[in-house]
Amino acid sequence: MKRTNAAGQWDRVLTLRDGRILAYTDLGDPLGYPIVFGHGMPGSRLEGRFFHDKAREHGFRILSPDRPGIGNSDFQPGRKLLDYPDDIEQLADSLELAHFCHIGWSSGGSRTLACCYRLPGRVDLGVCLSGLTHFAEYPGSGGLLQATRWPGPQLVRLSPRLTRLAVTLMVWLSRRHPGLYLKGAEEMTSRRDRKLLQALINEGEFRRDQLMCLNSGGRAITTDLLTELGNWGFSLRDVRTPVLIYQGEEDPFVPMDYALHLTKNLPAGELSTMPGLGHLYPLSREFQDQLFQRLKLQLGSEKRKELHASS
Repeated sequence: MKRTNAAGQWDRVLTLRDGRILAYTDLGDPLGYPIVFGHGMPGSRLEGRFFHDKAREHGFRILSPDRPGIGNSDFQPGRKLLDYPDDIEQLADSLELAHFCHIGWSSGGSRTLACCYRLPGRVDLGVCLSGLTHFAEYPGSGGLLQATRWPGPQLVRLSPRLTRLAVTLMVWLSRRHPGLYLKGAEEMTSRRDRKLLQALINEGEFRRDQLMCLNSGGRAITTDLLTELGNWGFSLRDVRTPVLIYQGEEDPFVPMDYALHLTKNLPAGELSTMPGLGHLYPLSREFQDQLFQRLKLQLGSEKRKELHASS
C-alpha cells in the first residue's frame, strides 16, 4: 500500500495476489469500525468521499474500492460477480480487518450480497441502498434498457455483444459531451434528488466521480454491468448474513419491486421504504445520520447474538 500526494490524500493502492492493482479510498474515522462501500455504475471509489464527514462523526471507517477496470484499478478479464468478494477479502487481510460491514449503493448492492454470501464469517452486516435484484431469479424480464438508459438484463440475455456495443457508444458520447450527460442525469432524477445533485455538481465532486468512471472506457463498464445483470453464481436464499434494504418510493431508476423481491427471498433481509425519496438519498446528511445510528445499534445487536451463541 502507499499514500498518494495531497491531491489524493485518501487514495491507496493494494497489489493483489494475481498482480492486479486495487485502488481504494480510506476515509472516515481511521480507528472506527470498518465499512467497505461498493460504488454505483457509473461510479468510482470517489463516492466514498460523500460519506467521509458523517462516517468520521459516527466512528466509522469507509473503505471504497474501484472495481476492476474502473478508475485506477486494473482490469480483470473474464470477471464474474463472485470474483469481487475475493478482492475484498484480500483488502481486508491487508488491513488486518477481522470483521466489517459492506454497504452497496445502486449497482454496488449486488456486490454487498456477493460478499455476504462468500464471506459470511467476516461480513457482520450487509446494506443495500436502492440495489438491483438477482435477475436470474426475478419473475419479470427486467427490460431491454434500465431507466438510466444503460442496457438491462433482457438485452444482456439476448446479446452480450450488442450490450457491449451499446455501452461503448453511450460511454463515447458521455465522454465527448460531459455537460449533456450531466444535464441528462439531472433531468432523470426526482424533484428532491435534483436539489442534492445540483449542489454536488456545483461542488464538482459528482462530476469528478462520474468522469472517473466514464474515462475507464466501454470495456470496463460493460464487464461491470454484465457481472451484475447476468447470473450471480448463487441464490438469494443462500445469503444468511443480515441485510438491511433501503428503497426510495420515488426512485426513477430502481423499481420498488426489486427491493420487494430481495426482501422476499433473502432469509435475513429487512426492508425500509422511504416516502418522497428517490435514488440519491444516500448523499443526504440527514439520511447518513440515520443510517450510521442504525448501524451502531444493529452491529451491537449482532455481536450480542454472537456472544450468546458461543456461550
